[in-house]
Amino acid sequence: MTSAANAAPEKSPTFGNPDQPAEGAVNVTNPKALTDPGPQDPTLAGTQPAFLNPPATDVNGMPQYWASFNLAPKRIQNGGWARQVTQDDFKISTTVAGVNMRLGPGGVRELHWHQQAEWAVMTYGTCRVTILDTMGRPQVADVKEGDLWYFPAGLPHSLQGLEPDGCEFVLAFDNGESSEFNTLLVTDWIAHTPPDVLAKNFGVPVEAFKNIPLHNRWIYQSNIPAPPLPTVETQMAAVAGKPPNPFVFRLGDMQPNRETKSGTVRIADSTNFHVSKTIAASQVIVKPGGMREMHWHPNADEWLYILKGTGRATVFNTGPAALTANFRPGDIGYMKKALGHYLENTGNTDLVYMEVFRADRFEEVSLSDWLAHSPIERKGYPRNTVRRSFCAAAIQSASFVFAIPRIEKHDSAGSNAAQRILKALETESRPHAGTYIEASTTKRPTIKQTKPLVTSEAHGQPSA
Repeated sequence: MTSAANAAPEKSPTFGNPDQPAEGAVNVTNPKALTDPGPQDPTLAGTQPAFLNPPATDVNGMPQYWASFNLAPKRIQNGGWARQVTQDDFKISTTVAGVNMRLGPGGVRELHWHQQAEWAVMTYGTCRVTILDTMGRPQVADVKEGDLWYFPAGLPHSLQGLEPDGCEFVLAFDNGESSEFNTLLVTDWIAHTPPDVLAKNFGVPVEAFKNIPLHNRWIYQSNIPAPPLPTVETQMAAVAGKPPNPFVFRLGDMQPNRETKSGTVRIADSTNFHVSKTIAASQVIVKPGGMREMHWHPNADEWLYILKGTGRATVFNTGPAALTANFRPGDIGYMKKALGHYLENTGNTDLVYMEVFRADRFEEVSLSDWLAHSPIERKGYPRNTVRRSFCAAAIQSASFVFAIPRIEKHDSAGSNAAQRILKALETESRPHAGTYIEASTTKRPTIKQTKPLVTSEAHGQPSA
């Protein structure tokens, strides 16, 4: 047993290694303490290097905010399959339940409706969607990869995979407890209604229903080729006309709301996708070496879905608490409202993902934007701590590691803030030992190649 007298003295906290007792493998003195000789699945564990070897800045843990469709069981029927991640599987996800569905060519998701609103993004192929609103106005549309749809709670709809290779999509329900396997199906309702009631309701003889399905279809294979879209539009036409606002949104066809050398952002919420009253979403593309800057969302939790590429995120909470996770295609993240986070591209291809919120509008606060537009001095805060903030460190970096968006765009207020911070740095002495940031005024942040993806402009405004 090692005596207290012989124990190595604890190091003072440093920038990037802020805690006592110290966290992370970098602080382990006996290499054997880092080994994992017990039972394990290296292939599965290897998908989460951040879990196996977290950065020294991770501390205290927090509810698991990573899940994956890749580990969800599929329900397969003739015509297609689906798998889901709901709050039953992913406790933290209280506002959104996710479903990944595939329909082969001619595969049909039967006529149904939900008690919750359904939002979707197409990830592959072509799908035909139909819906009827409360005024008896129908819509039919063929949607492709990158398109969205939104069906308000209670509105009946159906889906069909089209030639040549069907479709795949991801659904988000605006309630974490929703389940794709527990929906209101027209086959179920008709099969469980007395035949004489059906005859009276539809004005036909009872015999007309003798061959109805006695079990729900859910997903089934149709052997009848899908007619051309104009033909179906004519068949479905109603005296009431078409819905005033479409239930489909061509997200991939719109100009980005924000575009920088590091990526693009496209936003679809009730301001432009007018029917989408309970779901706001953004598609984010981050170039290799770039990152979705440090930020938070003041109005809703974020449900994150990775479409392409690889990334790494850290979520920050009071405590302090910080947890880092890796993300790959098919993975899901969930960041609670107002908790700080970022997502960096760790691969050599574009990182593409969707941010989904149970809200009518997309809202966010950028950390760098806030710091750039805050006074240098704040009564009650130590001068060193304020002046040697992350904002100041970012301004020293030629690559703007943690971007000041308005400085990057030569905003006058931001430029003035930058000059004030730089001037303070020139005259300020080093912070006292043990303060959160311990770095010389000439030392740059260590992630020099990172290029920020800035999205803190006024909502809906494209960059210059």
